[in-house]
Amino acid sequence: MPLDLQHPTARAALRVLAVGAHPDDVEIGAAALVTKLRDQGHEVHVLVLTDDPAQCGTRRAEATNAAAEMGVPAERVHFGGIEQGYLRGDIDDVRLVRELMGRLDLRPDLVVTHTGADSHNDHGAANRIAHAAFRDCVFLHYSTHVSSEISHFRPTVFVDVTPDRLLVKDRALKCYHSQAARIGRHDLTAYEEMLGRRARLDRAEAFEVGLQYGATDAARKTLALSDSPFHRFWLPTVRDGTLTLLYPPPGHDDTPAAVRHGNVARDTLRQAFVDLWSPFPLRERCADADEASALAGAGGVVTIGGPDTNPVARACQRLDAPVWTLEGGAGGPSPRRLRHRDSGVAPTTAGAPEFGYVIRSANPFAADAYLVGVAGVSAAATRAGVEFLADPGRSPELARAFDEHPAAQVVYAVRGGELSVVEVQPMTSAADGGGYR
Repeated sequence: MPLDLQHPTARAALRVLAVGAHPDDVEIGAAALVTKLRDQGHEVHVLVLTDDPAQCGTRRAEATNAAAEMGVPAERVHFGGIEQGYLRGDIDDVRLVRELMGRLDLRPDLVVTHTGADSHNDHGAANRIAHAAFRDCVFLHYSTHVSSEISHFRPTVFVDVTPDRLLVKDRALKCYHSQAARIGRHDLTAYEEMLGRRARLDRAEAFEVGLQYGATDAARKTLALSDSPFHRFWLPTVRDGTLTLLYPPPGHDDTPAAVRHGNVARDTLRQAFVDLWSPFPLRERCADADEASALAGAGGVVTIGGPDTNPVARACQRLDAPVWTLEGGAGGPSPRRLRHRDSGVAPTTAGAPEFGYVIRSANPFAADAYLVGVAGVSAAATRAGVEFLADPGRSPELARAFDEHPAAQVVYAVRGGELSVVEVQPMTSAADGGGYR
């Protein structure tokens, strides 16, 4: 099995500080995340910046009880004591937080706080205070459904509000008896379903990512918290923060349709990383460029096209021959077809669809790195595979195959733009040295 980036035994635990301007903010925007972090063994603290002078004791007790429902003990719940409505984000507020954290000797790796895309003045100030008070951190910015400026909120990390996490979140929010009317002013369920649709999850909490210089290691661990199908597929490959896409050189199929399919495929994959991965990891080169081999050996790599069109894919086949490979085409007398390496047969299924494959395997050019490859019998079939890479949730059957087999070659059939699995060929992973089982 490859390194499990989501398991605490595979990496040091994070020290996490969840910051809310008011009691209940963290629970509204990040209770599922806090629950997930606690379940994974991370050290989580909660900081509530303000008090309501009229209900200080009540709301502090509610916050402590709610944190306990999320698995955060009372000694890790802290209060800034600034009067509600009067957060400024100025030097006095920042100094207060720094001094409090200094007394606690708390230097977080990850700070979870409000997004700046929020109409509440205290929420916006909490965002500025958090960024000014901490260094060498990763930030996850959550939204609250009662004041979110959704037109400006740009999340890239999504945490599934699973039934068990929802149960914890509901119990935590019910601790806030004094705030029931406020919390219920808008439908939190509908809001989280809307966020989930962005990541093909039924219901989700969503987070923008903010990175400070020097927080590279924590950044990888933070992205591993995302439950979206996109992140689940790509996390094993984008380990060092870079990913090289090597596309076929011109000359093999320069028909207008083929060129259009190739351009659209690359644009779609590029945009997916723009939307969902921070910092942007993707660099693109033609596979016959002088530096292509060196780039293939520098870490995670993606190849588009089979051995007949992509020189790097051809070299991969020589080094670690895949079970299924493409033959013919590229100006030859026979059409391009997918063939089994051992039996010589082509895949068959009803309806005479086109075929292709997606492969995620050990990178034969780089130790402890992965290669993702996609190729089809036509430019349209290849494009369909690349579109799966851009949005694995669009083909749940293929996504499940890679969830079950971190390294595999999956043959797919294309009908009307939809993909179905024909065969799954498991492989050993980069951690196991590569190769097929």
